[in-house]
Amino acid sequence: MPFLEGMASATVGSDNTLWDSVTTATTGAEEPWNGNAERRMTERRESVRSHCGQVGKYPYSVRVTSQRSLYYSGKYDLLVCVTAKSGASTWKTHLLRMKGVDDPIIRNPHSLKYSTMIHALTQLGYVNLQQKLKSPSATRVMTARHPLSRLVSAYRDKFRDGQAPPGYRWGALIRQYCGDCKDNNGTLPFPQFLKLVLAEKADKGLINLNRHWRPYSSICSPCAIQYDYILKQETFDDDLHYVTEQLDLREVELGTRNNNKSNRTHLPTYLDYYDDVPSEVLGRIFKLYETDFRIFDYEIPQSLLDRVKH
Repeated sequence: MPFLEGMASATVGSDNTLWDSVTTATTGAEEPWNGNAERRMTERRESVRSHCGQVGKYPYSVRVTSQRSLYYSGKYDLLVCVTAKSGASTWKTHLLRMKGVDDPIIRNPHSLKYSTMIHALTQLGYVNLQQKLKSPSATRVMTARHPLSRLVSAYRDKFRDGQAPPGYRWGALIRQYCGDCKDNNGTLPFPQFLKLVLAEKADKGLINLNRHWRPYSSICSPCAIQYDYILKQETFDDDLHYVTEQLDLREVELGTRNNNKSNRTHLPTYLDYYDDVPSEVLGRIFKLYETDFRIFDYEIPQSLLDRVKH
């Protein structure tokens, strides 16, 4: 299994450097947060371009990205690829503020009413949007997240963390793809959720997986679209602070996070969910998100790799 053999653990849920502090890993010298953020952004852009040349072809479509995932602020000529479970609610809320929505509490920025207001294809049309994707005057932004953490976040949110039966929409997915997966009390254990993800992928293909766990390398097409800023959920506050200052985004309220409950899935707690996942399922999950791991420099914890290799 060449992909797994090439993965290592050193730093999980972050870049190759420990970004949780504002010190450099090599010298320990303190560095201004904005200099640190600028370096992160530069390294991420260069890394994505390098890895895109190495991974070869993988399933993505700029047309599908344009239809489903791009949102736009005309005021700032800003295109944002919104990825579910990677700051989607937060980004949409900020974009709505840029649009002039003055509702003090935007309870559901994903509602049709709000999404239509900021949806890039709706605002620009397909031809103009494609021009914006290549224009040097437009700014393109996306957010990545460790794939294993993102899966846990989706499970906790949509399947009620296995503490109660899921709502109708998610219950229907269980019936369709994992009919015998539920516990006697109607809840879905996390290992069975991963089996559901794999079954849906086998049925629909990667491009049409549910957006909450579809690999974001396919959602945002980063090997075809040159993003100026690649934020990561693990350093989101500092990254957004930097982008806000660079672009003078006056409507962004720093420190505001929607669906903040998902942030509890960072290390070490999210790894606990994988304790009871069979090694065969783990291996298939790693393969499903291989491109996300590779392109965005995320690593698989050694403890999980060891279970798959043995």
